[in-house]
Amino acid sequence: MENLKSTKQIETSKPNIPRWQSLGNMLGQLAVDISPRNNPLSSRSRNRHDSQPIFPPDLRPETTRNNMKKLFDPTKCSIKANGAVQGYAACTNQGLVRNYNEDRVSIILNITQQSGKGNDIWPKCSFFGVYDGHGGSGCADFLRDNLHQYIVKTRHFPYNPKEAIFEGFETAEREFLIRAENTNPVDKSGSCAIVVLIVADICYVANLGDSRAVMSSEAGSKIYPLSKDHKPYMEEEVKRIIENGGKVYQSVGQVNSNPVLGPYRVFPGRLSVSRTFGDIEAKHPNYGGNSKVLISTPEVKAFKIHPEYEFIILASDGVFDKLTNKEVVQSAWAGLLENNSCNIHQLSGAAVENVMRTAMCRRSLDNITVAVIAFEAMMNKIEEIRKVNV
Repeated sequence: MENLKSTKQIETSKPNIPRWQSLGNMLGQLAVDISPRNNPLSSRSRNRHDSQPIFPPDLRPETTRNNMKKLFDPTKCSIKANGAVQGYAACTNQGLVRNYNEDRVSIILNITQQSGKGNDIWPKCSFFGVYDGHGGSGCADFLRDNLHQYIVKTRHFPYNPKEAIFEGFETAEREFLIRAENTNPVDKSGSCAIVVLIVADICYVANLGDSRAVMSSEAGSKIYPLSKDHKPYMEEEVKRIIENGGKVYQSVGQVNSNPVLGPYRVFPGRLSVSRTFGDIEAKHPNYGGNSKVLISTPEVKAFKIHPEYEFIILASDGVFDKLTNKEVVQSAWAGLLENNSCNIHQLSGAAVENVMRTAMCRRSLDNITVAVIAFEAMMNKIEEIRKVNV
């Protein structure tokens, strides 16, 4: 998996191809595949009688339903497809112990051509964002309403989506901090973000903080992490923080007279993540902050969506604090295979709801948000498994 490089050379070498498509061609030719083409776990090489995945008991829907009677708001499901995206579903909930929810979700299934963008053929584009707010919901609300617009309205979109993402994130940070400072009282909230932007058959994943995106292939037997947590204990983050005048520390508490270390945190800010939107107290010098320590620069990955890729899950750390990447994907598949629907939109909802219930069964104490982006391979694999088990 590689990020896009040398875009200008590619664009000028193929003048008759729309610029966004030229970038896609380049990525397909130059990027390292997420998975090897000759996959020993592919459906052609596996025993057909082994096609039904086996899930741990606590991930199965019958268990999560029995153990978790708590109701959450209805899952929002798609009703139509758009390009590579065949369906989606998303749900957010305050969780078991909190009486408020600072998570937000933004989904734009079909990004239409903006005025002034020229006469190129416009690709099928979709945007998915999960925003895990903290210190209030102001920043997450702002991102839900604005981040996708800042990205799409840049001069780079859709010709160079990676640069559009970087510029859009920078604009969102600047505009929110201006708004936060001019609010009375000052809005001290912040937010992590995990964004998936799909342009034609190319997927871009942008991460800020500790929400995650993971992808499934081969009925969950292959799982691909698409993002990397930004935590203060990570070597590259520690180096960056210290070089820019910040500090990384652990608080010390006591449990039954025994010393207990808390999570690693960043100073200024006292946050347990090292990259965020907002958090004016940690960034603005007027409040003792340092804008070079807690930053809003995302990490962006790009890859071509191959036919065997089934779905992507985006979720806040309320899920991943209690479940591994593998368990999240397995929980989604358990929800998919327990449901008898032939509707990819309803199936996406079943996957989301089982992940939500599983996180609650594991006693997650945070807000919980899950979104599933379904590709054609998901439905194909479900049908294949059903035929084997008839």
